[in-house]
Amino acid sequence: MKQAIGIVTYQPDLQRLQENVAAAAAQAGAGHVIIVDNGSDNLSDIRAIANTVLIENGENLGIAHALNQLCRKAQGLGYEWIVTLDQDSVMQSDTLSEFARYTDKKDIGIICPRIEDRHIGRQYARSDHGTEYIRHCITSGNLIRLQAWEAVGGFTDELFIDGVDFDFCLKLHEGGWQILRTNNVCLIQEMGHGHRIPLPFHHQISILNHSPQRLYYIARNYLYIGRRYHQRLHWTLEVAKRMLIVVCFESQKLPKCRAMLKGIRKSRDFLAISK
Repeated sequence: MKQAIGIVTYQPDLQRLQENVAAAAAQAGAGHVIIVDNGSDNLSDIRAIANTVLIENGENLGIAHALNQLCRKAQGLGYEWIVTLDQDSVMQSDTLSEFARYTDKKDIGIICPRIEDRHIGRQYARSDHGTEYIRHCITSGNLIRLQAWEAVGGFTDELFIDGVDFDFCLKLHEGGWQILRTNNVCLIQEMGHGHRIPLPFHHQISILNHSPQRLYYIARNYLYIGRRYHQRLHWTLEVAKRMLIVVCFESQKLPKCRAMLKGIRKSRDFLAISK
């Protein structure tokens, strides 16, 4: 079975993007490599990458809109599944063959790998073997069943960026679909310019150093998700934790806190608009 490979780009590092495309295209089971570009200045260089299908947006329409474009294009090309990748993520060489072991499970909406971040190490998974059903996963590295994507109405365009993946996962669960993570393969990822700080009693905290604009969307979208899926306490605590990390450990504290407060104020109006 062939799977489409989808990559969303915005001002990509060309060397890393080429590495990403090459690693994806070399996989057993890889089909068309589709790129959706959200208005990059180096578009001419992206056009020069061989053996890809390129969709040019001309401006930044957001990650959610671009992911929907990838899925629609893959459907139009006759695929039932698509792997979604960030521009700087690199798959292990046996990822698609590992995913293919589980595609016959009819209730699976997403199959995903464990995540290994270049700066902060392993994310979410505690083991490097076995499989487990999970509630949430990030978008990069996912194998998405296009039937499930269509059934739940796709990604929520209005979210633009941040929380897009969590919202989609919760939509899938509402629709009766499952998310399976296989820890036997990993995705090499880079979440901003993050690092970890050790805490007492062998704990650690991840410092992601997102821009004020990203933190605005995190605050707005996380609170929207909390209201939309009746999980207000969980997502309110996530926003509070992000703000506490900014205050205690990050630079640009004032503009970042202002951006998050603006996102908090906008979240209620945004819920009404996005219904």
